[in-house]
Amino acid sequence: MLQVRPSNRELYNRIEEAKASLKEREGLFANAAKIVGELYHLEIGDSAEVWTLIKELLDEIEPTDYAGTRPPQKSYEKATASCELFAFSWNSLKLGKTMYIKFALKAGIYYYVSLHESRKIEQ
Repeated sequence: MLQVRPSNRELYNRIEEAKASLKEREGLFANAAKIVGELYHLEIGDSAEVWTLIKELLDEIEPTDYAGTRPPQKSYEKATASCELFAFSWNSLKLGKTMYIKFALKAGIYYYVSLHESRKIEQ
């Protein structure tokens, strides 16, 4: 039987790894210039606030919310070059709308790639 990555177990592990990383330290931005507009639309003035929000949002996500490619696409950002990208789209209770998040994990560090209200094409 052909197994298509990522499996639900792998997705669960990546979500847990992301939570553990942010519990220990703030994450990093894969491309800081790109996220300015996203933070503005989320009404986040201080970029340090985003890590607390992401921790809360990660608690809402399930493997079945996976919205990325199979297998996961590789990052082209310099900071996360060749790392796999994990994207999720879900109905956020915290924010009261359908959200989209994409992140990479590298050497145990969470990298913010994208966080915004989900667009129709991503769903």
